[in-house]
Amino acid sequence: MIRIIAASLLTLVVLAVWLASPLPIGGLASRPSPATSYAEALRLVDALRAEDTPAIAAECGTTLLTHGGRTTRVIVLLHGLTNCPAQFDSLGRISFARGANVFIPRLPRHGFADHMTDELAHADADELRRFTDRVLDAARGLGDSVTVVGLSVGGTLAVWAAQKRPDVSRAVMIAPMLGVARAPGRWTPVVARLMGALPNLFIWWDSERKQDLPGPKHVYPRFSTRSVAATLRLGAVACAGAQRDGPACRSLAMAAKVGGSMVVRRSWTRWHAPHQRPASVFPRAASGGRAGSWARPSC
Repeated sequence: MIRIIAASLLTLVVLAVWLASPLPIGGLASRPSPATSYAEALRLVDALRAEDTPAIAAECGTTLLTHGGRTTRVIVLLHGLTNCPAQFDSLGRISFARGANVFIPRLPRHGFADHMTDELAHADADELRRFTDRVLDAARGLGDSVTVVGLSVGGTLAVWAAQKRPDVSRAVMIAPMLGVARAPGRWTPVVARLMGALPNLFIWWDSERKQDLPGPKHVYPRFSTRSVAATLRLGAVACAGAQRDGPACRSLAMAAKVGGSMVVRRSWTRWHAPHQRPASVFPRAASGGRAGSWARPSC
């Protein structure tokens, strides 16, 4: 009996240590193969567009706004969790009108016409890493200077790009999902590990309205715990690098909810200050956005 109790306690201790340990950061290094010409960039964009099957909603396919050749600036816009490229349609057109080539790719497993799809249950951190590399490889051939703007999950991809891709000139990270607001600080690895190890769950953005979610109809009304776990793992890779090395990109900007701005500033100091990168933090007023109650912009 004593041996059984001792074994059970040891198992609980090992489990607790595993849950609280930092998220694994191996295997998610950048593997760049940037386009060397405008024509090659178009081929890479077409390869991403080819993944927009008939199951993808008409307004949610990968979008490229081009002036017909390389431009001085390229703007890459990475949409948020359960959203699609339509989220950045207006900003993309404004940037295009100001002379930039604009690339708005569809994130993996997003944009399906069936809003109740279970695609997000199959999300994977390496899939997000490969996607980000492919997008940036294409962007390099579209112009001279690449700016990456990301929101929520897209913000996490922008953080990873800022840390791993020196061919990114500027990264703008809007409320990046680097933690979980309901489990801040040291609890984030625990939640991330549980979400990655346990069977996937779908969580409604609005538990009362459920499928009748107000707002754009291309947004999924629920998200998966597995997609959050994948995003947090990729974010952990960027945060580990941020605390050890300087960011690879030349200039940084971050926007976050006002309530989380102090947390952002602490992470910001650890990241850019020792390495003298031009950087800005912009507090963003709480908008009641769906990702706001879950995402936490803190390494």
